[in-house]
This record gives sequence, structure tokens and C-alpha cells, in this order.
Amino acid sequence: MHGQLTIMSAAKSITDFPELMDCWRLSNYGSYVNNLYAADRGLTTLRGCPKKVLGFVNFSFNKLTSLEGAPSHVCGDFDCYNNELTSLVGAPSHVGGGFYCRGNELTSLEGAPSHVGSFYCHNNKLTSLKDVHKHITEMKGVLYASDNPIKSHVLGLLLIKGVTRVYLDNEQVAKILNRHLGKGRAGMLMAQEELIEAGLEEFAQL
Repeated sequence: MHGQLTIMSAAKSITDFPELMDCWRLSNYGSYVNNLYAADRGLTTLRGCPKKVLGFVNFSFNKLTSLEGAPSHVCGDFDCYNNELTSLVGAPSHVGGGFYCRGNELTSLEGAPSHVGSFYCHNNKLTSLKDVHKHITEMKGVLYASDNPIKSHVLGLLLIKGVTRVYLDNEQVAKILNRHLGKGRAGMLMAQEELIEAGLEEFAQL
């Protein structure tokens, strides 16, 4: 399809496919493509990626340990699930659709997009969401963090602008958070009080 990069055989880097470069265009952001589909192709690095993607990006089911080199702006969904990521450093700063990073080895959300649609980080190794509001500042949808052993620091979720619902394994904690979404710092303080009263002090931290 014109304007779309599709990786057709096993490769380690996008730059192993110079014949696809005619799909690239130049804009104020540098090179860009409409869509970038490179799922299940043995990629170990994202060096050489375009800076902007007008549609979706799919790097799922590869062998990526880092997102360094990824596009900085993605207008649609960004999929990097089922890789070997231990960090989101290098991820796009802006993702217009959903950001899917489930099924990795993440212990922190540092490097996550600052602006994103919905965020799916389930099935990782997150034990805490400390400072999550400093990494993700604005969302336009849900945050799905179930299937993680999260035991503390969830209040930052209430300081992310635009979150519509939070999913955690601890349903009691999720219920308290969801009751106070959209209320800013006042809602955060009310949720903190409820969590402490429920004996969930470790969760009642930023």
C-alpha cells in the first residue's frame, strides 16, 4: 500500500529495507509514513524509523529491549506489546490513539508518552506507579494496568488530565480512584483519605 511500510522478512532494523524508503516523505517533522507495520519480524532495534507516523505503528512480537529510535509522534495507535522491554524510554512523546505495551518486563512507566489516548500496560512487572503523573500528563481514555503486582503509589493517576477509567488488580483501590477521577488535586486528597481509612496506606502515595 502506498505510504505504508511493511516489513516482509526477518530483520533486525528498519534500515535493512532501503527499498521501502520511497514510501517516506519530508515534512516539518522530517521523514514520515502513513502506517508502519513491523510485527513479528525479529527486530532488535528501532534505529532508522521515521520521526512521524500519520496512522498506526505496530512493533509487537519482536525482540526489542528498547524503544530508542521510535517515531516521536504517532497519530494513531502505537503497539509494542510482547517484546522484551524493561523501559519505555525512547517511546513517542505523543500518541493520538492507544499505547499498547503489555506483555513486556516493565518495572516503571518512565519514558511513557506524555500525551496519549488510552494506555495499556497490563501483564508487566510493575509494583508501583510512583510519579506516573510526571510521565503521562494527559490522556483521552482508560489506563489498563491489571496483571501487575502493584502494591503502592497510585495517587498520581488522579493528576493525569483526561483519564476516564482505571483498571487495577486491586478492585477496591480501583473503585476508590475511579470515584475521584476528573477532580484534580482535590480528588486526589479525597482518594488519599479513603485509601488510608481502608488500611491501604501504601497505595495512598504519589
